[in-house]
Amino acid sequence: MTHRTWPIALALALMLVPAGLVQGQLNIGDPIPEISVSNWVKGEPVDLAKGIGKNVYLIEFWATWCPPCLESIPHLTELQRKHGKDGLVVVGISQPGRGETLKAVKRFVKRQGDGMSYTVGFDDSGKTQERLMSAVGVGGIPYAFLVDRNGKLVWHGHPGDPAMDVTLVEVLEGRFDVETAVTRQKLEPIFARMQRYAMRTDWKAFKSLVDEALKLDPASYEALSAGVYVYLIETNDMSGLRTLLEAHVETHRGDTQVLTNVAQALLDIQDMDKRLPDLALEAASGAYRSANPPTPATTSVYAKALFEIGMLDRAIELQSDAIASATGDGEKSAMEKVLRYYKTCKTLHAERM
Repeated sequence: MTHRTWPIALALALMLVPAGLVQGQLNIGDPIPEISVSNWVKGEPVDLAKGIGKNVYLIEFWATWCPPCLESIPHLTELQRKHGKDGLVVVGISQPGRGETLKAVKRFVKRQGDGMSYTVGFDDSGKTQERLMSAVGVGGIPYAFLVDRNGKLVWHGHPGDPAMDVTLVEVLEGRFDVETAVTRQKLEPIFARMQRYAMRTDWKAFKSLVDEALKLDPASYEALSAGVYVYLIETNDMSGLRTLLEAHVETHRGDTQVLTNVAQALLDIQDMDKRLPDLALEAASGAYRSANPPTPATTSVYAKALFEIGMLDRAIELQSDAIASATGDGEKSAMEKVLRYYKTCKTLHAERM
């Protein structure tokens, strides 16, 4: 495989930080500025400060004349209906421009009825858009900002981006790590440089950037995956990868997240001849032992490492433990599929004994 066929899932989607994490005057982890809305067209007036500790806010800038904005309305309505009980408040904000008026917005919202079941405001001063959109360097709509219960910005981007929904659920369930998101923001320029070096096939420089990224964020799955890619696929250097990751495991022994992600990156290698099952097992077992208590993800990764070496019973036991402690429906469903696969393999093994 060459840089021309570098898999998007490995080289781009995993490595390039979403637009919602690009640095500007308003960055991920920063307190969200107060919104300024002169007229509330639908729903109760929103005071972000009063919602701290209680509400999660999804603020979208839109206009009646914007077709992509209108396409977002059903999804935003669905999110409000589904997660309103969990503290989500969806807020749509429009402002004057290109013929947009308060009267036009009121008429449009009334016509939508229950099809637009979230709070809508009209900011005739344009101050809210300036405080948010201009601060992150964007001007096009629709554009959304996700604010956690601490009043901090945790994501921003197009409301049709699947990352918004994923981040929203993590925030509502208390699983979103702001500090990790801030670190990912800092990694973005490094990953962008990796992409440029890949296009030039400068793998020596690429490897140096892997080292740089792992120093900044030792637990970065994206950086670990980039290391696996450049050492195994582009330079066929298994010994180099082993040296890199053995040192990484030793340096971060006792760090559950680092060890979990090292194991996951190794277990995700597709070429069976290039897998390092011993190192994956060492990292996974180290992560499991160091966790107190083990997270569902750490437990599931350890189960996979054991499954890879044929310890089916123990793998099934651990995967069952991971499912029992999982909180999100999506996470639990994915783990249950893996457990069914393990059990099927065990049955087939028993039938052939």
